Amino acid sequence: MWNRACPLCFAKVPRTLVLSRSEDVACPSCRAELELSRPSRVFGSCAGVLAAFLATSWVFDRGIRGAWALGLLVAVLAFAGASAVALFFWSDLVVRPKEPAAFSHPHQ
Repeated sequence: MWNRACPLCFAKVPRTLVLSRSEDVACPSCRAELELSRPSRVFGSCAGVLAAFLATSWVFDRGIRGAWALGLLVAVLAFAGASAVALFFWSDLVVRPKEPAAFSHPHQ
């Protein structure tokens, strides 16, 4: 877990590829269609929300004029940076499930 390896052939996937194409990663060895696992996404989101909260709290504690605008900017940047760093170091890949072509339903 958390090793950025293809679950089929165990080839390592580059970190930059995982960050830039998290929805449609192709294994460099066997060309399997991969994506980030749900625990990796949740962990990255939690890290981002925590960083955004801490950064916004820091801005509001300083008593800066226009803190509401600066707090929003800092929160967005902290969320983006922390979630990317979390996924850069702790990301796990799974095989992307095949989606059905269309929803099948009986005609009446």
